[in-house]
Amino acid sequence: MTTKFLYSSIIVLLILSSCNQKDDPVVPTTIDVSKQWSVDIFGVAINPLSDGQWQTKTFTSQELNLFNSLDTTNLNGTTTPQSVIDTPPGYNPTFPNPFMTVNALALRFSNGFSGQIVLKAVIVDSTMTSHFKVSTKLNVQNGSTALQFNPTIPIGRFRFYYTLSSQANPDFFKSWGNIQKTQ
Repeated sequence: MTTKFLYSSIIVLLILSSCNQKDDPVVPTTIDVSKQWSVDIFGVAINPLSDGQWQTKTFTSQELNLFNSLDTTNLNGTTTPQSVIDTPPGYNPTFPNPFMTVNALALRFSNGFSGQIVLKAVIVDSTMTSHFKVSTKLNVQNGSTALQFNPTIPIGRFRFYYTLSSQANPDFFKSWGNIQKTQ
């Protein structure tokens, strides 16, 4: 009886110790950047997919970590709008998509909001490797604002992550969508 218990204990210990080996390879995170919304040069979605792109998101800790180096823009004087309009037809996709060199983001807010907010944006590839980052203070007038980007990224498919922040409410809005650079 004691021998059976001893053998069982040794087997359990071996199994438990093998589960916590430090030489296990780390599997890199990958994301699907293959599904692209087509958006014309005026920001109108030609084929919006029903996949939640460009709408409010809850970011994982890995996604939030993409923005760590962008906490450099001063939040003094910024305010939080009542809401960001991100439902049909008020999506906030970058446009045009696909794009060649310049890409823009137009944002819409409820109730004619006017004030300043901070936008932080990161473009990553399918392995979550960052290729472009920007942080800037935006002036919002009558519920809308727009910003043009000239991201220095190679030709290919990527994900555009962005957050909106104010002094009272850092990262009050988080979203992403897939983009494609063609030239």
